[in-house]
Amino acid sequence: MAAALLAGRALPTVTRDAVAGRTVSSEAARAAVAELLDETTDEVDAAAFLTAVAVGGASPVLVAAAVEAVLAVARPVAWTGPAVDVVGTGGDGSGSVNISTLAGLVAASAGATVAKAGNRAATSQCGSADLLEALGVELDPGERIPELLAEHRFAFLFAPALHPALRRLAPVRRRLGFRTLFNLSGPLANPVPLTGRLIGTATRQDQEVLAQAALLLGHRRTWVIQGFDGMDELTTAGPARVLQVEGGELTEFTVDPAGLPLSPAGRAELAGGDAARNAVLARRVLDGTAPAPLLDTVLLNAAAVLRLAGHATDLASGIALARNAVRQGAPAALAARLARTPLAATTTPITPASATTTSVAATTPITPENS
Repeated sequence: MAAALLAGRALPTVTRDAVAGRTVSSEAARAAVAELLDETTDEVDAAAFLTAVAVGGASPVLVAAAVEAVLAVARPVAWTGPAVDVVGTGGDGSGSVNISTLAGLVAASAGATVAKAGNRAATSQCGSADLLEALGVELDPGERIPELLAEHRFAFLFAPALHPALRRLAPVRRRLGFRTLFNLSGPLANPVPLTGRLIGTATRQDQEVLAQAALLLGHRRTWVIQGFDGMDELTTAGPARVLQVEGGELTEFTVDPAGLPLSPAGRAELAGGDAARNAVLARRVLDGTAPAPLLDTVLLNAAAVLRLAGHATDLASGIALARNAVRQGAPAALAARLARTPLAATTTPITPASATTTSVAATTPITPENS
């Protein structure tokens, strides 16, 4: 192992270890991922590594190494103030509207500073970038991200713009057609030094791996959640399991919406569609005219963001803050400022999701873009 690392050949060595099911050290994992991101690495070697890790299962060590390697070559963001992110891994097959993005906007309008990472859709019809673009929000503000965070308490961090090293791997990942190590590391790789994170996962295994990786990375105030019925959001339909990373410790608790002032929502009430449909739903949520089940689901997730940002002592007080912000028109006003044009009045009725809408299978590759 040492000879291979010294020779700059960590990638094939770690690939063989992954195939054999051997434990990979942090040092070897970091060297392998750094080599993977190097533009001189052959695509065959990259595909072999990503396949081996996918088959054997990404360990917390490998996920943490991927985060460190990606951040080492990410475009820097000059922000030193408090900030939180809210993102889901996707792949839960729910076909829901972009709950995390809407929760981020609501939480920002209620006092939290939200650095929302995201991408275009890969496993759904509408990713966070697609929705914000449909709302008129600039996807890549470049050096103005700190300005947006300071002025509006919300900025979108478009993954392709901030992680250029991953672009060369995009064709390989598309051809592989399954989720890779970077699909799991993505939610942890926000280049803003965050003070809080809300991360939704579709499977218990992913939840465990991401929570352990966050612990290895020394992240603060991180909730890794798996919602009711496998949704990668907190949901008003039933309890959610939460793995919390805080103070160097990993603890577990349950969020039960039954004791909160919320309307229960099933998957049908949360169903989204393409960017145009989701933009209609988003405007209804932001101006407070959405049906109660959808609005309350967004408020629950916004409450968690406010709790992680230190603006709420518990979920109940966070829900009250978020609901009050909606009643005052703050989220709609925030979206209008971000778009630099007033949001048009919502006159388009919400129609049921088309029966022909393609559902996303639970085995679809997981990417941090759906929410």
